[in-house]
Order: sequence, then C-alpha cells, then structure tokens
Amino acid sequence: MRRFFLLPVVLWPLWGHASAPILSRTLSNGLEVVVVEVPSSPLVTVEVAVRSGAMTEGPESNGLSHLLEHLFFKPNAALPDADAFNARVRGMGMASNATTDTEHVNAFLTTTADHLVEALEFLRDAVVTPRFEEGELARERVAVTQEMDRDESDPMYHLSHAIDRALWWKYPSRKDALGSRKTVLSATVEQLRTLRERYYVPNNAVLVVTGGVKAEAVFAAAARLYDSWTPSAQSPFLAHPLVHHPPLPRTRLVLVEQPVATVTGEFAWQGPSTVGDDVELTYAADLQTVALLQPTSRFQRTLVESGLCLGASFSWFSQRNTGPIQLQFEATPEKALACMQAIRDEVAAMASVDYLSPEELKDAQHALHVQRALEIEQPSELAHILSFWWTTAGLDYYRGYLEKTRAVTQGDIARYMRTYVLGQPYILGVLLSKSMVALGLSRAALERLAVPVRAEAVATPAKAAVAP
Repeated sequence: MRRFFLLPVVLWPLWGHASAPILSRTLSNGLEVVVVEVPSSPLVTVEVAVRSGAMTEGPESNGLSHLLEHLFFKPNAALPDADAFNARVRGMGMASNATTDTEHVNAFLTTTADHLVEALEFLRDAVVTPRFEEGELARERVAVTQEMDRDESDPMYHLSHAIDRALWWKYPSRKDALGSRKTVLSATVEQLRTLRERYYVPNNAVLVVTGGVKAEAVFAAAARLYDSWTPSAQSPFLAHPLVHHPPLPRTRLVLVEQPVATVTGEFAWQGPSTVGDDVELTYAADLQTVALLQPTSRFQRTLVESGLCLGASFSWFSQRNTGPIQLQFEATPEKALACMQAIRDEVAAMASVDYLSPEELKDAQHALHVQRALEIEQPSELAHILSFWWTTAGLDYYRGYLEKTRAVTQGDIARYMRTYVLGQPYILGVLLSKSMVALGLSRAALERLAVPVRAEAVATPAKAAVAP
C-alpha cells in the first residue's frame, strides 16, 4: 500500500450507534469470523486478512509477502487449471483483489449476496491451497517488478523510501511493503510455501464478511468451510518475534534530487504503537490528526492560508510495531525555507495545552461521527477497514475506540507531543531539483533546520504568520 503525500489515508473505527453492530465468533482452529449485516445491500464482500507483510521480512526476504499476495487468485488445489478457475470467476461475476502493507495482507472479493457460500469457498481455496506453479510465479515476478517500475517513476516514492530507510535505520526492510527487486526476482516456490505455512494460518487470520447477509448464516458456513484449515501450534510471533525498532540516534537531513517544480518534504518521527504502555496516546494522536486537517485550524491558517506553504498535514499512522508521525508539506522554492521554519515554530507551539480548543476537539469528534455514519453505505470498503484494524490493533481496540477517543483531553494531546515529537530526533526529508540550490536551498541552509524542536524554541508567535 503506497503512502501518499499531503493526502493521508486515515482509517477510523466505526463511530457509535450510527453503524451496524460488529458481530464476531472464533472457530475451533482460532480463525476469527467478523460480520457486519447491511440488509439494504445486494452485495457481499468476503475478505481474509493475516498479520504479516513487511514487518515479518528481513533484508533477504523483503518482498516475499508482496509476491505471495499476487499469487492468491491463481489456480489452486480445488481449481487446478486456469480454465476452471476463470469459469468460476465468471460464474460469480466477482470483483477481486489483494493488498500488502507493513502489518496487513488481505485478499477479498465482492459478488452478489446469493453467492455467499460460493464466495467463502472460493476465497478459502485461494488462500489455503495455492498451487505455486513455476509458470505463474515467473509471470507474477514480472508483474511485481513492473509495479516497482511504476513506483520508481514517481518522485514522491524516492522521497518516501529514503525517509523510511533513515527513520527505521536498523530494520528498514520491516517497513518496506513494496519489497526488494532482488528478492522478488530470485524468489523460489519453497520460500513462498514457507512464508504461507508460517503466517497464513487460522490463528493468525480473520475472515470478514460485510453486506446483505445474516450473521448466523455466515458463522455456520464459515465453520463448515474453514474449520479444517490447520492452525499452527503457537502464534507465529512467539516462534518468530517481531523486531524492536530502536530510537533514532540523532536528527538527520535526507535530500532527494528529482526533476520537480515545487519543494515537497516531511518531518518524520517514530511514534507510538497500538500495543504497549503508551497505547492511550494513540487516541490523542488520532483526534489531533482530524482536528489539524480542518481548514479553519490554527495549523492550516498559519502554514497554508498565510501563503507560506502550499499544503501541510500532520498525522500518525496506526501500527502495532511503532507507527510513524509524519508532518508533510509542499512549498514553492522561494518560500520553502520560510515554510519549514514556520512548521518548526508551529510544532513547538503544540506543547501548549490550549493549542487545540475544547470546541475543536468536539468538532473533530463530530467529523468522525459523520464519516463513520457514511461508511456503512460502502460495505465493501468497510470490510477492508475492519481487517486493517484487526491486524494492526485488534478488534477489542477497535470496539473500545469510541469511548477512548471521546475521553481525549487537551492535556492528552500535549502529552503526546511532548513524548514523541518535542525534543525528539527526527528525519527531515526534502525533495527538490538541482536548480533550486541557486534559490538558497543548499544542504547547509537545510541542515540548520534539522535540529530537534523544543517547546521553548519558538522564535516568533505562530499567530503572527496568519494572514489578516
């Protein structure tokens, strides 16, 4: 899953009673089955997701999860040849896809609700009994490397990749969902089988079904069709523990030169995780993100409405194994240094408990309420959101999210900032062209901005930058 600059993908839990209830049941083999009934929908989306992806990959295996994902919807033990497989796809009239992220790999299909049982069976066979034929593997190696070619043609990819390698300096492969070209080109069937046997087990997976279905019918069909899926003796992460990302030793500047017309950049910190001692601060991080994205926020008025920056966003990406905090910006070459200095001043001001008002927090909560009420109208997207949160935080985290987020105070947000941002080392990544150096954007000038931001370091009040 790619990261987009200045348009963060924010996946928020369902909000209150405006949405249908989330029903779940765990099968004897450990597979959790999650159902959301949407009686008005004529469609059903069936999705299997596992806790896997880049977080499980060292340098020698980085890209195997991505390659395996490409092999989901191929001939399998139940449908051993392409003709039989394609005939079944046509018969269900389904739309299918799969994605790989740092902590989440999923495969899903959408069809009409009367094909529920067929869809459950089809997805089970795709995930549980892939054939891993050499010919298909060769074709998908090409497909994955072509995807890499497309990403590498985008200047933003080079900036994002360089920042990630610096931010996750000891284990960068654990945050690279796209993967290594070398690994993909040399991958073997045996490596893919080992990966599937290790992580694609029911006690490390969730089955999500949304749409025009009845939960009891789904639970009964799932028990019949998926109960023979063999679990592992223990959690994959007991046998193969995740790495611990060590803190950044110092603030660093990362420069990336590409033929671009504007300056794009990011201040990136290591943030909290959805598990562990600071999980309470993740709710503050989420609510702050929503509040700062509002066009009337002080953050937007100071940085964007003033004309200093063309765009700016500040967000935290929810992750079980350390999520990044990203302050992304875009500016004209002439105003880039002023934009970055204003960002530093504004971040320093966020140490104040009253940086966001109680009214702004309530408005952010209401924005989430409206967004979640609309979500039920897109049950296929809802399936992806549920599986994402199951893998990266857990369904209990998700279910308790409403109460936790409503309890966030101004002090909680200030504590989050002081714990993870203010005074902490970060990566300043800047994407620019060679010609911009003549406009004052030299490495030396940018290095002066690459020092930790402290609350007492505000040079001028942030409000002074706001246009009248």
